[in-house]
Amino acid sequence: MLVLDVDRLKSLNDRYGHLTGAEAVQTVGHILAARVPPEAVACRYGGDEFVVAIPRCATSRANDVADDIRRAVNEAAPVLAGLPFPAGTLSISVGVASRAGEEAGTPGSDEETGEALFRAADAALYRAKACGRNHVCVA
Repeated sequence: MLVLDVDRLKSLNDRYGHLTGAEAVQTVGHILAARVPPEAVACRYGGDEFVVAIPRCATSRANDVADDIRRAVNEAAPVLAGLPFPAGTLSISVGVASRAGEEAGTPGSDEETGEALFRAADAALYRAKACGRNHVCVA
């Protein structure tokens, strides 16, 4: 599971307006949709937060997917609210968590609920932000 959000969205909103911020979130959503594996389910979870569930995905692969999305967002040169922005304007931080049992291709224990997986990925997201943003951290 990946939990990600747009870095410094409030600053973008404060400086350029909420339409610009909304389009930044939309841009990240489009990049995310283009980059997740076909078996994944991606959704917007909150204002600038997204969740991606990738069934039967080893931690190393989930980390690779997360870093690919992070790089694609950071390399984008978006046009937001009619204003061109340079590459590097947008960045995301990503937390990654997986069920240990899925590493070996077997289901995890009953105790490893989706909620626990989300909490682990969310905690890893906070660590990614603490590392300076534009990072991926694994639970």
